[in-house]
Amino acid sequence: MSRVVSAEALLAPWLVDDRLKGVELSTISLDARRLESGGLFLALAGHRSHGLDHLDQALAAGARVVVYEPHPWHDAKAVAARCEAAGVVAIERAGVGALASAIAGRFYGEPSQSMTVIGVTGTDGKTSVSHYIAAMAEALQWPAAVMGTLGWGRPGRLRAATHTTADAVSVQAHLATLRDEGFQCVAMEVSSHALAQHRVDGVAFATAVLTHMGRDHLDYHGSEAAYHAAKRRLFAWPGLRRQVLNGDDAAGRDLLAQPLSTAPPVSYGHAEGVTLRLSRLERHAGNIEATIERDGQRHTARLALIGTFNALNALAALGAVIEPSNADAALAALQHLQPVPGRMERFGMPDGPLVVVDYAHTAGALAAALDALRPHVTGRLAVVFGCGGDRDTGKRSLMGAAAGQRADRIILTSDNPRSESPTAILEAVRAGCTAHGDCRIIEDRGRAITAAVDNAGPTDAVLIAGKGHETEQQIGTTTHAFSDRDWVEAVLSRRAG
Repeated sequence: MSRVVSAEALLAPWLVDDRLKGVELSTISLDARRLESGGLFLALAGHRSHGLDHLDQALAAGARVVVYEPHPWHDAKAVAARCEAAGVVAIERAGVGALASAIAGRFYGEPSQSMTVIGVTGTDGKTSVSHYIAAMAEALQWPAAVMGTLGWGRPGRLRAATHTTADAVSVQAHLATLRDEGFQCVAMEVSSHALAQHRVDGVAFATAVLTHMGRDHLDYHGSEAAYHAAKRRLFAWPGLRRQVLNGDDAAGRDLLAQPLSTAPPVSYGHAEGVTLRLSRLERHAGNIEATIERDGQRHTARLALIGTFNALNALAALGAVIEPSNADAALAALQHLQPVPGRMERFGMPDGPLVVVDYAHTAGALAAALDALRPHVTGRLAVVFGCGGDRDTGKRSLMGAAAGQRADRIILTSDNPRSESPTAILEAVRAGCTAHGDCRIIEDRGRAITAAVDNAGPTDAVLIAGKGHETEQQIGTTTHAFSDRDWVEAVLSRRAG
C-alpha cells in the first residue's frame, strides 16, 4: 500500500509547525522496528516504556518527522538535538496518543468511512459475536471481515493478531487493507484497553454492540467503575447509527434507559419487550434449538452451538445486521453459524467423553461455560483451568468458586503464569473452591488435560478453559508452544487407539 502525503496537511490542525512545509511522508508507525524511510514516527508514552526509548532505531530507519509525548525520562532538548543532527523534524505534543488514530486514519484515506464498521465490546463473547456477524453478513451477500483476538481478515483466512484490538496505527492500516480488498463490512472487537487508550478514536463506527459487562482487567483500570466507563465510550460514539444492547445485562438496561447516543437501539435477551427475544431454548446432543420472537412473530432456528450464552451471542450478531428488507434471510442465516475456534469448540470420539475447549478466563465466563455444558451431560462434568499471572488477582478465588459450584471434578493448572509463581496462583484459585471434594492441582497443563480426559467416561464431559485458540504459554520470561486444542486432539486420538 504505497502512498505519499504532505506532513503539513496530515498533521493540521492538531500540529502546526513551519518546519513541516514541503515535507512528505510515505509511512507512519508507533513502532520504530516497523518504520521505513520517509516515515512519521509517533513516539507515545506506554504503560512500561516510551517510544522515545527507540528513537535511535527510528532515526536509523529514516524517520522524517518525530512527534512525541513529553515524559520525565526524556529531555526535550536532547531529543531535539538528536533529531536535528539527523535532519529530522521533532515536535513535542502532549496527548498525541489520543490523536494517533485520527492521524493514521487520515494517512490511510479514512478507510472506516467507506465501509460499515461494527464495534463489539463486552467482558466476554466479543470474538464469537464478531465472527457470527461476519458469517451472517456474508450470507446476506455483504463481503465481511473481522478484526480481533484471532486475527484480522476473512474468517478462515486470518492474518495474525497480537492484541484483541491492535494499536491505533495498525487498526487504520488493517482497515485500509480490507477496504482495498473489497470488504464492505468489518466486525471489530473493541477492548476496554483500546477505548481507554484512544486506539480507535479515529474509526467511524456505524454500529456498537454490547455482549455484557462483568469484571476484568482491574489490574489495568483500577476499578470496575473505570473498566465499565471505558466500555461505555463506544455507545456515545459520534455518528453512531445503531446500538445493539443486551437487555439481560444491567449495563445494557442502563444504556437503554439512559442512552448516550441518539442511535436507535436494538435490544436482545430473555426479557419481555426486547427487540429480539429468546423465548425458548431446547438443548440437543450437539446443538440447540432457539425460538426467537421479533415484531410479534416467532421464528425457530437450530444452531450448531452449545449454551444459552451462545444463543444470545447469535442474537447480538443478528441485531447488528438485520434490516426490514433482509429479516427473513438474516433469520435463516442463524442456522449456518459454526463455533469459533477455541470458543465452546467440541471435540469427541465414538464412545468417548465430550471435550470442549473454551477461552473462558473470567468467573462469569467460566460459570456460563459450565452452565452451558451441564444439560448436555448425563455423567460427570469436569473442568481444567487456571488464571494468568501479572493480571487481576481478585478474580482468582471467584473463578475457583464458579467452578466449585458447578463442576463435579476440578483440576487446577497453569494458564500463563508469566512472572508469578504458578503454585501461588493456583493456591489463590483453590481458595475459592476449598469446600469442593474433588479439586486438585496439576501444574503442568498437558498432564492436567491428559488426566481429565483419560479419567472421563463416555457419558462425561470435560471443559478445558482459559486459553481457547492460543498456541503459546508464557512461563516466566519464556514462551512455550502449547495449544489446548492440539493437546486434546492428541489425547483423544491416543485413547481411540
